[in-house]
Amino acid sequence: MDHQIQKYLFGLARRLKLDPRTKDNILKELQSHIEERAGELERDGLPSTQAYRRATQELGRPDLLADDLYAVHSRGTWMEVLLAALPHLLLAALFAMHIWNNYLVLLVAIPSVSFIAYKGWRSGRAKWAYSWLGYSLAAPAISWLFSLFALGYAAWTFVTTGVLPFGVPLFILLVAYVPFSLWLLARVTRGVVKRDWLMASLTALPFPFLTSWILFLNWQGGFWAGSPRVQETDGDRALIFLAMALTTAVFFKVGRRALQIGLLTASTALLVVYTTVAIPISFGFLAAILILLSSIAFLLSPAFLEARFRKRRPAVDDADAKEEVVTHWFSSVA
Repeated sequence: MDHQIQKYLFGLARRLKLDPRTKDNILKELQSHIEERAGELERDGLPSTQAYRRATQELGRPDLLADDLYAVHSRGTWMEVLLAALPHLLLAALFAMHIWNNYLVLLVAIPSVSFIAYKGWRSGRAKWAYSWLGYSLAAPAISWLFSLFALGYAAWTFVTTGVLPFGVPLFILLVAYVPFSLWLLARVTRGVVKRDWLMASLTALPFPFLTSWILFLNWQGGFWAGSPRVQETDGDRALIFLAMALTTAVFFKVGRRALQIGLLTASTALLVVYTTVAIPISFGFLAAILILLSSIAFLLSPAFLEARFRKRRPAVDDADAKEEVVTHWFSSVA
């Protein structure tokens, strides 16, 4: 394959944030189009090198072409929209019916969500699977946070009193669980962010609201305490997750990345404000602003992670580029 095609498609592949199958098909079609166009230009008398350069120039800059292709191919079908919004809708229904702490419901829901997320992710990184993946990661993420707090509390108690606040077996279990859960989260997060930081942000959408809810439950006595104040907030929680379902649906129907970023940012800001007002806890203005900024920063943090991962990738030397079909190696820079 001509060096000009390889260089152009390599640059396009790095910027094209689509699922592997769609991305592969697009690159193959563009490769064929460039070769045909270059052949026409050669028949018109243009030297081979200039013909391939002209053919790629006619397609436009790789970054602009990637944006246009993303806008066309990133829009989900209505079935994909429904599947992506479904976990939010299910959680909204659990809150609306006040059955979110039912043993049987949790016994069925938690492994089911994890299984669906795994199957969707393994079957070609289906776009709708990112929403399910967010909820399947919520349990290890939140449990890691509370385990870390428990270890800190245990260490402080032992230093000040010489006695652990709980048994040694539990302490050892927490010591083992914290690095394991962190490794699991880091591994999955890295895979999602390297694929597309914006989809990683969509995956993280429910995290601030699940965390605030767990903290509120803990303040009210625990998950199964049955506090009346907890039951009073179920309607507000249902509305929050219903709003996230709507945000996800619009996200999959909006093609431009700038609009998707704006949608997630605005939705998070509005829902954080609503959450701080709905929870029966008095927040000061400064505390509310800090919660809002930290939630938005958390949602957009995958962009920073992707930039860090990109810096670590070795630069591609054009002189070392091999004469092979681009679609066989573009995934290494996806």
